[in-house]
Amino acid sequence: MKYYIAFVVLGLACAVFATSVARVEEKIWKNLEESETTNIKISFRKSNTKSAFDRFNSLKLTTREAKLNTYHAILKEHADIVQADVAAMLNKARSYGKNHELFQLWITNELIVRNVDKEVVEILRDHPDVASLEAEWFIQLEDDLEEEYAAPRSNNTILIQWGVERVGAPDVWATGINGQGAVVGVTDTGARATHVALRYTYRGNSPGENHNYNWFAPTGQAAVPSDTNGHGTHVIGSASGTEGIGVAPGSRWITCRGCATAACSNFDLLGCGQWMTCPTTTSNTAPDCSRAPNVVNNSWGGGGNNPWYDAVINGWRAVGIVPIFSAGNSGPGCSTLLSPGDRPGAIGIASIAANNQRSGFSSNGPTVDGRRNPLVAAPGTSIPSASHLDDVNLRTLSGTSMSAPHATGVVALIFQRNPQISVEGVTDALARGAIPHAATGVTCGGIGDATFPNNHVGYGRLWAPYAVAAA
Repeated sequence: MKYYIAFVVLGLACAVFATSVARVEEKIWKNLEESETTNIKISFRKSNTKSAFDRFNSLKLTTREAKLNTYHAILKEHADIVQADVAAMLNKARSYGKNHELFQLWITNELIVRNVDKEVVEILRDHPDVASLEAEWFIQLEDDLEEEYAAPRSNNTILIQWGVERVGAPDVWATGINGQGAVVGVTDTGARATHVALRYTYRGNSPGENHNYNWFAPTGQAAVPSDTNGHGTHVIGSASGTEGIGVAPGSRWITCRGCATAACSNFDLLGCGQWMTCPTTTSNTAPDCSRAPNVVNNSWGGGGNNPWYDAVINGWRAVGIVPIFSAGNSGPGCSTLLSPGDRPGAIGIASIAANNQRSGFSSNGPTVDGRRNPLVAAPGTSIPSASHLDDVNLRTLSGTSMSAPHATGVVALIFQRNPQISVEGVTDALARGAIPHAATGVTCGGIGDATFPNNHVGYGRLWAPYAVAAA
């Protein structure tokens, strides 16, 4: 009881010195009416991540490893200083019997607190360092399952899936480029890492089995990869799978579970964005930024013109990580792109069907603020890839979630060709490696689809041989 009272007194002391109370999202109070605890994100009055970002940019570093390590060091130090008093208070509260858990977002200078009760929320509201308390929210995955079947073979020869062939990946493989040396990051529902098409390209299996720096789950911090939904397993297969399903079968993949089910927590997605910038062990310790991927696939999104993920995207670009996002499945109307794929730093990917026409579900630009988007289109209708239900079968899904990993695979091919290429260089190569296709007579943002680039498929259908050559 003595410790409990001391904690309350500490909170009251904070209230006395606060110039104004923090903004508390109404949803937090509603959640606490329905449950004893909830999850929140703390933003700080002296956050000023721009100053840390500007400090990093002023160094003008040239090597990838120097950029990754320095970016992490500067932002982590800044966050530690700004968050120190609040973090100390919350940790002390745990010693008084509170059961909340802390997860630092140094990449945005915020602090996630899970399982926090009303008393602690009230104390945080009155703390002078706290600017706002925000509730957790979710993005829904919206891809269509069509069928599940065994991986096709002819006379025991692997058959190349139509999407892989349509982006011209086999032509690039014939030149000796299959993504070797490139690392693909995927933020999604997880992975069935034992699937025959994924097990040999999972970086956690090469050599031996080691999930540290190769797999992370912000919630729960599971020690072993898993996928109860299947979306992530399918996406990984299209980018880095073997057995004819992946564009870059020589690449290695790592993954972070930002979507525990068909719903993706914004807290987990931020945690994954940070982990991709500087991977850690499965228990979120011992960061090693040299293990960061070259490209991150993000086959998820929701709403429009929402800047909530900008800090992650800008950080990736600053250290040379390519940010690939699905355009969204809210077509065929104009200005239906989803965030973060519609944001200025993101590379948005539209979907085409087997007839080379834009998929009817594929979201279109322009963005809400008038920018042309997406960048290019890739196969996304009726795409076979790895199933999460066993280690052999494939399943077919449709969506821009499926087109994005085809582009991600092409980026891996580009990195094998040119390991030092910049994010801007990759973007240019993808655009130059696109093929215009027949128009259907539709217009968005005053640009008809006979003009390239447009707001339907951007520069056109992605063609790996041209993109790799342009790198």
